[in-house]
Amino acid sequence: MTTINNHPLLTNTTVAKIPIRNIWLLLLYASDYYKTVGKKQRIELENNPEELITLAAKLYCQVANKWLIHHLAADYQLTTKSLNRVRGKIEVLTTQRKQLLAKGKIQCRYDDLTIDTPKNRYIHAAAHLLVKQLTDTSLIEQCRKIIHQFTALKIGQTTHYCYEKERFNHANLKDNTLISLAKLIFSLSIPTQFQGLHAIEQLKKTDHWLRELFEKAIIGFYRVNLDPQQWIIHAGKKLNWQYTNATENIKRYLPTMKTDLIIENRSQNQWLVIDTKCTSILKKSRFRPNSFSSHHLYQLYAYLRSQEKQSDSLSISASGMLLYPTVGVTINESMLIQGHKLAFCTIDLTQDNTKIKESLLALLNDFLPC
Repeated sequence: MTTINNHPLLTNTTVAKIPIRNIWLLLLYASDYYKTVGKKQRIELENNPEELITLAAKLYCQVANKWLIHHLAADYQLTTKSLNRVRGKIEVLTTQRKQLLAKGKIQCRYDDLTIDTPKNRYIHAAAHLLVKQLTDTSLIEQCRKIIHQFTALKIGQTTHYCYEKERFNHANLKDNTLISLAKLIFSLSIPTQFQGLHAIEQLKKTDHWLRELFEKAIIGFYRVNLDPQQWIIHAGKKLNWQYTNATENIKRYLPTMKTDLIIENRSQNQWLVIDTKCTSILKKSRFRPNSFSSHHLYQLYAYLRSQEKQSDSLSISASGMLLYPTVGVTINESMLIQGHKLAFCTIDLTQDNTKIKESLLALLNDFLPC
């Protein structure tokens, strides 16, 4: 493995210089669209991350044009309005406070069937964002035509949409695709301020965003690139403490254990906990210039040891990995502690997209028979 002592690139290796094209690649891996797109399109997107916004725009325009003609769905929206006749439920207090009866009106609350829904507004807003980001005149013109159609239909815009509450089925499958694309387009707008640069320098304003992006990208990548028939992926799973003889209020004060990612294959009796970090993998300690984080090690150790059950052989042999993004250096060190394999690993985000993909898959070779 790489020699790590006094390596010149180990100082602030987390987000010192990440190429823009690899930020796009992480955004792709983290997106819902990456999970739904076909293999051919997925390879095209992976191989051209710097063209991600252009490719997303092409797909958006193709799907949106067909959707506006055949699949534009209406929905019931809760509306409150002063009417000259009763409709739905009467709002008595508002009616009295505004003295509407004297004006021959009454305040009502009712469900109104409309195409001006949050979902349609969100898809509409994505076209406006594309116009600002694209340089291809043909695509810009297509987006403007789509905007004109939305405007003619009196559909507004919104940048916030709780798509998790939406129910998608075969009847509105196009909606699912468009929502995934719109969400990807909004995600791609985050690093817009850095466009034109070759690298992102010290993302101080977006450190939290980058931490979340790296975690979601790793989860999204493995969800798509591991065979779902063989592997079970658990993201954000809460682990329970194995305790007995507890006092009455112990649950109130126990810290929560929540993993980033668990990759499981019961047929091979394998269970790997991956915890992503977005800090430097090495820190200066009291006794040495370069040291792994004891806090991170204790955290991963607790995840594994706290889940041990003699009746579950999977929990006894579970492995753990701490995964860090780095710039220009690769570290992959492991050890065995009380039957559990623990590893400190990195992904060099200055590599090209192919190497990043190969590196992510190679990390599992020492743990799981891919």
